[in-house]
Amino acid sequence: MHTNYKKVLKNLLSLDDSPHKIALSFAVGVYISISPFLGFHTILAIVLSFIFKLNKVATITGSWMNNPWTLAPVYYADFKLGSFILNSNETFNIRPFTLEHYLNSGKGVFFDIFVGSIFVGLAVSTLSYLALKFVLEKRKKRVSYKR
Repeated sequence: MHTNYKKVLKNLLSLDDSPHKIALSFAVGVYISISPFLGFHTILAIVLSFIFKLNKVATITGSWMNNPWTLAPVYYADFKLGSFILNSNETFNIRPFTLEHYLNSGKGVFFDIFVGSIFVGLAVSTLSYLALKFVLEKRKKRVSYKR
């Protein structure tokens, strides 16, 4: 599965909401995509977008940013950071990276990934918020200038 990032950006630029709300909604989705709750990202995005009155399209889109091509490196980074923070001795072999391997690696590995995902998610979602808000505001100024 290949994500066409230009198409995603074009869709986000066409949403009818404030730059802040779209960027925040997308960032929440990106945060969810970094979480280790594999298989529940879309459900979490829908639930959180209703609870916090976020832009549903932007939140769901953000939750899909961690795709099959990026999943293993992101979870491995989560694991490495989490095991560093927790001073854990768990080992997590990136190969083979299958759902069965991920689920059977033990509670310690999951907890390391979970803790690491909090910080990786905060960093990546903050950067995505800032970048998308900048692009949306710039586009909004350009569109209003042309009128």
